[in-house]
Amino acid sequence: MPIAPTLILGLGGTGSKIVEKVSQKVKETESGNSERIAFVVFDTDINDLGRIKRESPEIFTVQTSTRNTVGEYLGINTNARDNWFPVNEMMNRKTLTEGAAQVRAISRLAFDTTLKGGNLSPLHQAVEQLFRIDKDQEEQALRVIITSSLAGGTGSGILLSVAMYLANFLKAKYPKAKAITRGFFVQPDVCYSVIPGAEEQQNLQVNAYAAVRELDAFLMKNDNTLAPQYKHLKFEFPRIGSDGVEEVHGMPYDFCFLFDANNKEGGSLDNFASYLDHAATCIYTQSIGPMSKKSNSREDNVLREVIKNDGRNRYAGAGASRLVYPWQHVRDVVGLQWANEALSKQWLQFDDQYKQRLEGLKKQRESGYAARDIDRAAEFIAAVDAAAANREPFAKAVQSQCLVYDADGLSVDAKQWEVYVERLSEHIGRSVDQISDDAERSQLSMTVAALAENTDPAAYSDAFHSLRRHMRLEVRRAEEHAGVLGYSLFKADNESVTKDGHPHQLETYLREKVSTKFVHPVAARYFLYQTEKALEAELREVQQDLEKSREYFDNFEDRNFDDPETDEIETADSYAMRKKTFGERLTRKPSGDKQALAENLLKYLPNIRNYVEQIMLEAVLADAIEYTHGLATAFERFFISLEGNLKRLRTRVEQERTKFDELKGSTTRYVLANSECIDSLSQSMPYMGGVTTIDSALAEKIYTRVREYHMLTDEKDEGFFKDLYNNTILGYFADEVMESYGSQIKMDVIEALEREHRILKRSFEEEEARHYVRDEIAKAKRLAAPFIEQPLGEERHPIEACAYNPAIEGDSAPKRKSMIGEILGNYGGEKDEALSPHEILFYNAIYSIRARDLSKFAPARVDDTESRAAGEYFTAYYNLVSGIKPSVGETKVISPHIDRRWHSISELPDLDEENQALQLRTIHRALLLGLAYKRIEWTPTSNGSNVYRFKSETGRLDDFVVSNGTPCDQFYEVVDALTINPVAVQEILNAVEHAATKERERMRGESFDSTRLGSALTGGLRLDQLSDEAENFRAATYSIFDLAAYHAYSTPNEDYVEELLYAMVDDFIACLSEEVETVIGAEEASLKVQGLLQEQLAMFEQNLHNYVEISGKAFVHKLRVILRPLQNLAEQQDYEGLHRRTEAIDDRLRELAQR
Repeated sequence: MPIAPTLILGLGGTGSKIVEKVSQKVKETESGNSERIAFVVFDTDINDLGRIKRESPEIFTVQTSTRNTVGEYLGINTNARDNWFPVNEMMNRKTLTEGAAQVRAISRLAFDTTLKGGNLSPLHQAVEQLFRIDKDQEEQALRVIITSSLAGGTGSGILLSVAMYLANFLKAKYPKAKAITRGFFVQPDVCYSVIPGAEEQQNLQVNAYAAVRELDAFLMKNDNTLAPQYKHLKFEFPRIGSDGVEEVHGMPYDFCFLFDANNKEGGSLDNFASYLDHAATCIYTQSIGPMSKKSNSREDNVLREVIKNDGRNRYAGAGASRLVYPWQHVRDVVGLQWANEALSKQWLQFDDQYKQRLEGLKKQRESGYAARDIDRAAEFIAAVDAAAANREPFAKAVQSQCLVYDADGLSVDAKQWEVYVERLSEHIGRSVDQISDDAERSQLSMTVAALAENTDPAAYSDAFHSLRRHMRLEVRRAEEHAGVLGYSLFKADNESVTKDGHPHQLETYLREKVSTKFVHPVAARYFLYQTEKALEAELREVQQDLEKSREYFDNFEDRNFDDPETDEIETADSYAMRKKTFGERLTRKPSGDKQALAENLLKYLPNIRNYVEQIMLEAVLADAIEYTHGLATAFERFFISLEGNLKRLRTRVEQERTKFDELKGSTTRYVLANSECIDSLSQSMPYMGGVTTIDSALAEKIYTRVREYHMLTDEKDEGFFKDLYNNTILGYFADEVMESYGSQIKMDVIEALEREHRILKRSFEEEEARHYVRDEIAKAKRLAAPFIEQPLGEERHPIEACAYNPAIEGDSAPKRKSMIGEILGNYGGEKDEALSPHEILFYNAIYSIRARDLSKFAPARVDDTESRAAGEYFTAYYNLVSGIKPSVGETKVISPHIDRRWHSISELPDLDEENQALQLRTIHRALLLGLAYKRIEWTPTSNGSNVYRFKSETGRLDDFVVSNGTPCDQFYEVVDALTINPVAVQEILNAVEHAATKERERMRGESFDSTRLGSALTGGLRLDQLSDEAENFRAATYSIFDLAAYHAYSTPNEDYVEELLYAMVDDFIACLSEEVETVIGAEEASLKVQGLLQEQLAMFEQNLHNYVEISGKAFVHKLRVILRPLQNLAEQQDYEGLHRRTEAIDDRLRELAQR
């Protein structure tokens, strides 16, 4: 059964690179599933997108940017500007084509603009392509994978946008379709190697925490598990084709895989590229590869666990590993070693001599001597001939390949280059006969022959004109045909030129006469240089003959028709006007002069044939010289390139031989690939070829490729010879290795492990080999540990799987089959014949993780059972957002969120409930102490109304800013204003602490009552607005419980949350207890706290009736909620009197509500 239709989206630079790698893995496997997979990448960088289009045309691309600046975008998208974008003057000038500068909201802004402009059609096309293939939408759920970095701006900023848009697009366009969406998100630690700056790394950490906090909230929202205070949380998109925005709903992700720099065992990879490749491997394995079906089915079972944790444990980690026998590497190393033996320094010895001669000439010139330039071809020929004369084997082999010997092989019968020039000339001569007009030639011959009896001068003149016309036509035909012949011989792309064997083809003579083997590349150069010299000599002779022929034809008319006894130069035309002589009229026979002229005209005709042949010889020989010289020059360049490659070859052999020695930082275990194993294998595969000669097929391939280089008409890239060396020459030796030893090299991965055991352990015991195989497979399994840190808390049960080709079980090895079934089959093994028998794949994933269970996202914990510092992402995030002020114009800190309000716990829940409760406690503490120390005041304004202000550290009264943008003129809004302004909270608490510290320094004894807080509690806290606006409360004194009651009273019903009211009272009590302990110590604090709470309760009891009067019986329930934390405390601490009192008041309130 084919895989489920799969859509893989990459967001930003990192996500796009990962998708490219996944696409490449799909192409490499050629599994036949490619039509059921679609790839889309989103990025702001037009250059990266252009490269992806060129290199991977199967990937759809979406550019989420234009040349507009952020300021120009905001001028168009006023909803973003007014509601959610963190407007900052410094960012307004930034263009989006430069990227998002790690500001996540910029990427969201760009995506909204792309959506509004209707530019998401590539995404739509990708989806439609999948549904065209899978017409039955209910057969298998669409699998969606969205991958990105959590750390940057572009990808991280549209994690929610893309997921929410896609969910709603699928719902609208394909209502019957089901989709399971996985996120695969790279954590900041992975990027540290390419972003080393500490400040930049902190920005990445902040972005990661912000992104996961947003994900967490919307996962809960769509699981309907968000706390009531977040009922207004929503995600909006601009309407297409009209103004305004619309809210969208949907589950953004079913699972979010987080990809860390270390796996849960603490292992890491060696560089950034390795991490991206491993991320791609994990995505491929879990979604596309042979284990994907098993992974998907087990994942469905995990969804049940999600329900138990309010949907907050949708995070997961994945890892993959491979056990690989790299047989191609073994082949290539042995091939390189063979090449190192075959490609000896002798190949370059004649070029070395030439360079020495050049160096000598240079020194002569530097010394003031006149030194002539040397001819490289002549120097090469002389060097070979001299070495051969000295009986050097390599030079003699080069020379002999270009000579033709007698039957005994003792005497030289001919030189191949001379034979070639002779055969080429003969071929040109035959071509002359082919183009000649034989009919016209025959007619002219008869015309000239008839002159023997003709006395009419005009007949002689006419015959000459006919002959000259014929000559000119023949010359023109020769010139035209010479071009065609030269092109066909030397410029046409004739792929079979080395095999045709035509006697007029140069390449025919690059084969030894008897054996027909193609000559060595050095011999080919020797032949080409000799041939060029021979052709030049032949051309010089032809040109001398041609010069004579031209002179003959140019002067023929003057010599034969001009009368030397007259002063005038007579022509053939004037000759026609002559009168017959007396003797001609008498005898009717031509005169002796006419007979001589007739004889000359008779010779004219065959001379035309010689002239034409000379013309063709000159043109074609010139083409032959150009061709031969070009080939020789191409060979020179090849040998220059070869010199560098041969110098590097020995180093390359050693590098490849030791490539897998001590390999670390990889999740792939390579079998039978270290240098000890390579040496053992190569010793059993010796090179059987010669050094002075090479295989004919290789020599022919080298010549063919060099000729291709010469024939190139475009600009010639020296990389051509790099390819020739790597693919043609080294590729040949690799092929030869497989031809000779392929059956020894292409063993399966289990055989390779067994062979490795024999080599490394020097053991041939079968049972020991089986134990070794088991141990190494176990190690490979461990390499698949998920790349996520070990979660805090209870151990998660992994999902384990592997895949292998059933061929590794062995056809006639029952013990091996049993072992494979045990160690692979029982490990979630999946047999797949499409998988290479040279590897085994492993996959491991852990699910049901909450973000707070990962130490980097976790707050500090100090209690009786554990003590740990806050995680680095958590710390970096809260260090930054604690400096954000609510006024867009006032704050200098840019929110890391895609909504400028979402850093506040009033807008978005924190990842950890206890940390959120601690933040809320700090806010409530600031409220209570701010009122007690008069840092929060109800003050008049210039227009006669009153608002709440706070006294900053400077002593100035600053206005509170409320999240809805209105003045802070209601008491419940003070909590809202404090919640969205962590700077104000800290300033209030700092000022209070400063005042309290001075108080304690002035106090002679330890008396809480004499502190400002103690005095405020005793005399009653100030709730001026309540006293001003409610006549019943004009003379009232207020307790900490009244603060909560008035907060509940002033809160609109639609915003009231019972849990928050309970938390407020609980936090007030905790604050009171902490402040008492600070002054009088823990031992005495319990009694003092009990007494204070009784006093506060008594004060509150006096006001209960007034609350009911102004708000009605419905408010009684809220008053009972206020009592509940106190009741629970009294019961837990065994404050008997306080417990009885709270129970009595609660009973009264219950009765009051029932009346």
